[in-house]
Amino acid sequence: MAVNREQVIDVLKKVNDPELHKSLIDLGMVKDVEIAGDNVRVTIALTMAGCPLKDKIKAEVKEALLSIPEVNEVKVVLTTMTSAERAKIFGQEPSEMEGMKGVKNVIAVASGKGGVGKSTVSVNLSVALSRMGYKVGILDADMHGPDVPVMLGISDRPIGSRGMLFPLEKHGIKMMSTGTLAGDGTPIIWRGPLVNKAIKEFLGHVAWGNLDYLIVDLPPGTGDAPLTVASTIPIKGVIIVTTPQRVALSDVRRSVGLFLKENIPILGIVENMSYLKIPGTENVIDIFGSGGGEKVARAFRLPLLAKIPIEPEIRKGGDEGEPVAVEKKEVSRPFYELAARVVELVEKDGKARGADI
Repeated sequence: MAVNREQVIDVLKKVNDPELHKSLIDLGMVKDVEIAGDNVRVTIALTMAGCPLKDKIKAEVKEALLSIPEVNEVKVVLTTMTSAERAKIFGQEPSEMEGMKGVKNVIAVASGKGGVGKSTVSVNLSVALSRMGYKVGILDADMHGPDVPVMLGISDRPIGSRGMLFPLEKHGIKMMSTGTLAGDGTPIIWRGPLVNKAIKEFLGHVAWGNLDYLIVDLPPGTGDAPLTVASTIPIKGVIIVTTPQRVALSDVRRSVGLFLKENIPILGIVENMSYLKIPGTENVIDIFGSGGGEKVARAFRLPLLAKIPIEPEIRKGGDEGEPVAVEKKEVSRPFYELAARVVELVEKDGKARGADI
C-alpha cells in the first residue's frame, strides 16, 4: 500500500516549531508535499533566513515521516516565509531595517581579493573601538568564508524570537555570522539571491540594540554581497584592506572603483602584512614589497589609515579567539591607531554623523 498525502499531513501535525511550540501544519510552514512511490519530499518555510533552529526542524520532520511504514526515503527542502506569512504568525511584521534603528555608524571593511587579512582588521578594529569606550557590533557578511566567530572565540549559536535574531557577545562586541548558524565545518552553498536575502536579514532582523559602530566584514571582491550592503543601508564609509604586492593592488583598484561608482565614501586604505620586523633589531624585511598601499592611496587621493606588520601574535590571537587588540600593547598599537583615525574621520565635527538610521 502506497503512502498518501493525508498520512504525511497527519504525522507533520505532531511536529512543533521549537520556538513557537505549535504544529508546523497549524503555523502554515508546510508549503509542499510530493510523493513518488515510497519517496516523500516536503518543503518547509522557516520564519527567517538562517533560522538557528533549522537543523532541528529538518531532523524532526524527517524522523516523523520515516515513522510511516510505507515511507523509505525523505527529502526536506527549506525555504523562507514571506513578510505577509510571518505577519499572520507574529502579528505586525518587524520593519525591514528594524534592527538598525539604534545603529549610528556603519563601517564596511572590504578587499579586492581574499587572503589579505580583511577579517583580522575587522575584528581587531572592532575590539579596539570597544576598548575605547564605544558600543560596537560586527556583522560577518562573508557568507562563504565566515571567519569572525573563530577569531572572536565564539562557538555558540544565536537564538531568535518573533522574527528577530539576537547577536552573540564576546570581548564587549555583539556579533552575527553565518558561521554560527551553519556550524563548524558545514559547507555554506548559497547563490546570489540567497546571499542578498541573508545579508538584508542580518542587517535588519538582528536585534543590534544601540551601537556607535557596526563593522561589516564584507566578502572579498566586487560581487553580490558588497553591492547588497551598499544599496540597503547608508554606509558611513568603507575601509579597504590590501597587501603591498602588485597582484593585490590591481584587485584593490577594482574594489575602490565599485564603491566610488555607488557613491559610497571610502575612509581610506589599510596596508596589512606591510613588513616583518626582525626580532631584537630595528631592521625590517619587505616580504611582499613596499609602498603599495601609499601608491593606491595617492592614486585615488585617499588617506593611508594604517600599516600593519606581519606579526606572529596577531595570527595567534586570531587562531585562538583572543584578538591582540583585547590588550593595549605594542603589537596592538596599529589597530588602536586605526580605530582613532576612523573615529576622527567619522566624527570629525565633534559628534556622530550617523543620526538614526
